[in-house]
Amino acid sequence: MINGIIYDIVAFLIVISVIVLIHEFGHFIVAKKMGVKVEKFSLGFGPKVFGKKIGETEYVVSVLPLGGYVKLLGEDPSEELPEEDKKRSYSNLPPYKKFLIIFFGPFFNFILAAVIFTIIFMAGRPVLKPVVGGVMNGMPAVKAGLKKGDIITDVNGIKVNSWAALSEYIEKFGKNTITLGVKENKIYKKVALKPQLSTGLNIYQQKIKRYIIGITPSNKDVFYKYAGLLNSFYSAIKEIWFVIYITVVSLFYLIAGKLPASDLGGPIMIAQLSGRAASLGVSGFFYFIAFISVNIGLVNLFPIPALDGGHLLFSVIEMIKRGPLSIKFQETAAKVGFALLIMLLLFVSYNDIMRVIKT
Repeated sequence: MINGIIYDIVAFLIVISVIVLIHEFGHFIVAKKMGVKVEKFSLGFGPKVFGKKIGETEYVVSVLPLGGYVKLLGEDPSEELPEEDKKRSYSNLPPYKKFLIIFFGPFFNFILAAVIFTIIFMAGRPVLKPVVGGVMNGMPAVKAGLKKGDIITDVNGIKVNSWAALSEYIEKFGKNTITLGVKENKIYKKVALKPQLSTGLNIYQQKIKRYIIGITPSNKDVFYKYAGLLNSFYSAIKEIWFVIYITVVSLFYLIAGKLPASDLGGPIMIAQLSGRAASLGVSGFFYFIAFISVNIGLVNLFPIPALDGGHLLFSVIEMIKRGPLSIKFQETAAKVGFALLIMLLLFVSYNDIMRVIKT
């Protein structure tokens, strides 16, 4: 058990470190391009463990590895600066430059995900073949004589080479009787059957109705699908959009009460999932890093004070009103934002602890 916990922690630290490093580098590199002095680049929070000053920036690793930050000169609007430093301060920038510095943190999370997904798709994705791994009693497949090991080659004359395509066509044509092309011991035959409308759960644990014939896949029968650079990049963008979509829908269901709040997870849950992803191999682990990177990039764009999205909102307001926001307003908003984040962290940590106790 101890070894498992250590394994999860190490995997979690790798995941968070990579994502935070890229995120903060996005802020860092754009701030440098804008001429802002970067005083510190920290991986983690709290007291410094070790670090080194290179040029005008101190690069440090801090004791708490749950995040990181870039400290810009003049980032605190109440900070008094010498006249000669004001021209290189963040607070002295026009709003659109502040916007770009803040935006490129989350944007680099999406870039990281795009690079990882592209490499994974180029290296080859395991795809389930349309091979029957098992049949369910009393379902149309049993009545039609389908058996374990049968290879389904087509649906209503349309060729299928993956389990996903097979499921898609069964759902598409399921209202009527369908004809399957089946290979049994290298002998080809046609099988007619009528799919059954069944109630199941989707990825949001919501009840849905779909047409099924009562077969399960053979997890041992897979092939690797390879793609070139452009196709892999296109697939990577689609994958990022899919992750964004399911994240937004999940949050909507949580707010609407369609998903229990107890489903929210925090650092402990991410650590457990990191360990499981690492156990799946290099591809599975890096897919998980990309998945979490998209989520962190997306959440950081939410217009909540203390998150990047809150600072982006302030920059937009400054552009509209053509003047800076009051220091008092910014400080109050930051305090409210931090309070909300701490409350959320306590809540998800409670969920994590209760989940561990139950399991």
